[in-house]
Amino acid sequence: MLNALRSAAKGTLAKLLIALLVMSFAVWGVADFVNTVNPTEVARVGDTPVSSREFERVWRMQNARITQQLGRQLSPQEVQAFGLAESVLQSLVSEAVQVDAARDLGVDISDAALAERIRTDPRFAPGGNFDRMAFDRYLANLGYNENEFIGIERQGAIQELWTNSLVGGLNAPNIYLAAVNRFANQTRTVSYFTLGNDAIGTIDDPSEEELRAFYDANQDDFRAPERRSFSIVTLSADELAEPDLVSEDAVRRAYETDGAYGEVERRQVQQIVLDDKEIAENAAQAINDGYAFSSILRQLDRRSADVDLGLITRADIFDPAIAEAAFSLEERKATVVDGRFGPTLIRVSEIQPAQKRPFEEVEGEIRASLALDEAMDQARALQTDVTDAVAGGAPVSEIGERFDLPVQSFSAIDRNGMDQDRQEVDIPGAAAVINAAFAADAGSDAVAVDEGDATYWVQVDTVIEADVRPFEEAQLDVLVAWTAAERTERLNAVAEEAVAALEGGEDIAAVAARYGAEVATSDPFTFNAAPEGLPDGVAAEAFEGGTGHAAAVTNGEERIVLEVTDIVEPFFFENDPALSQTRQQLNQGIGTAVLYDLLNAWQTEVGATVNRQIMDQITGVAPAQGRI
Repeated sequence: MLNALRSAAKGTLAKLLIALLVMSFAVWGVADFVNTVNPTEVARVGDTPVSSREFERVWRMQNARITQQLGRQLSPQEVQAFGLAESVLQSLVSEAVQVDAARDLGVDISDAALAERIRTDPRFAPGGNFDRMAFDRYLANLGYNENEFIGIERQGAIQELWTNSLVGGLNAPNIYLAAVNRFANQTRTVSYFTLGNDAIGTIDDPSEEELRAFYDANQDDFRAPERRSFSIVTLSADELAEPDLVSEDAVRRAYETDGAYGEVERRQVQQIVLDDKEIAENAAQAINDGYAFSSILRQLDRRSADVDLGLITRADIFDPAIAEAAFSLEERKATVVDGRFGPTLIRVSEIQPAQKRPFEEVEGEIRASLALDEAMDQARALQTDVTDAVAGGAPVSEIGERFDLPVQSFSAIDRNGMDQDRQEVDIPGAAAVINAAFAADAGSDAVAVDEGDATYWVQVDTVIEADVRPFEEAQLDVLVAWTAAERTERLNAVAEEAVAALEGGEDIAAVAARYGAEVATSDPFTFNAAPEGLPDGVAAEAFEGGTGHAAAVTNGEERIVLEVTDIVEPFFFENDPALSQTRQQLNQGIGTAVLYDLLNAWQTEVGATVNRQIMDQITGVAPAQGRI
């Protein structure tokens, strides 16, 4: 947390320790102060305090960071919900635990050594020499005076010295590395066969007594879902639109709009801005007299790529005079206009005429579009009227009649949109409408739901609570469930029988033949990667025993019976570069375990307390309650 402010805790182990302590803080626990306390301290570990000023500074920095990310200021309630204050406190107390333990063991740093660390810190010595102005700016930005910063740097240095001296030279034994290598890279091969429905034969229908007993033992599986009957009134521009009422004149005007219902005219235009209008006019005249445009360009010291505007529309040209000239010229002709930047030579090399779809082909499309535009205006006006009517307590049926809007009623619908016959019902607005129906109470005012371009007002008429279905009603479902359970039980029994035979020494081919199955052999695989075509459970189970280990693995409605036939141990060389990262992780793990045990014991011995009244005053979570 404070590593960004302190250069001292740079070591990997120190950073690892800080993260460890933050995570374990909640396990250790911190007691509230119950006696007279120093208001300048927000917490204390043994003889090491955590100052209120430091807590406030760090808390404000973290609060500002989150505020910047969210784009708004956090409320006191949000600060509390995010656990921001607790996070800052945990970090500071964790560091205090380290400093307290280190000082008790006599670990410290001299003033001269600390001064040298600060002088050579890259933050203050960007060119290798200490820059006092950079140092002062840094402290000012963080709100520290010099003494405070030096104190923080000293604590950080003590943490680093203590941590690295304790575990800096700890290395995991090679036997650990070998074990990890063996676990990760050992490969195994299995022979296996698959048991399916053919292995258990036909399952006869149960008697009614068996079926009733199964029903009684599993009644929760045969509950009828909650169902609701509700009505909706729909306001949709699509429903209000009346294309046949759109006038012929309106359709024609829309069709005649430039570029509508087809492609607008495009022209390949070249444009050359010159300083001398006479030269521009002579060039235009030469082009119109048939001189090659490429020859004109060479004489004007221009390149084709510099003057060609491309195949463009009139709207693509920002200068109205040039646009008018370019779209008035004949193909391969030129003219001169007074453009915004001087005399401009304009030439058109290609014309693609506008293309328009026949009126008869698009008339219906135009009518529908115009009608929808008008209907959307009408829908916006009706939205306010319907909302007012609902607020006045008008039911859905009355709203539909008053505003001539369609009303639909649906009976006994479950959360999946199915009726009592388990048929999917076509409900407008589907998921949104159903969610609203199941969120409202029966008889309450209609609830508005927007879905796409439509608004639906949903009103719940009745609620049918979820309950266990009578046996007679659920009998077919009970039979299906009983059959599935019986199939699973029998298949498991057959698989266990097959595994027992393998464990008894029978050949896997003979066991498989007994059930009409064929044996296959997998490719070698590791613990973390099952062979292709087999479920992950095969890899996990195959590593539960040695050669000859047998087991059954569930694969959907099938069982895979396997036997380990080969184990290949991985090569191990302690200096193998491929194991360097693993060794580093093991070394860090050993150091972390040692530090965790030591600091856990230290914190338990010296205790940690916190002044939550001071914390609350700083964070604004609770009002100040007088001086402590």
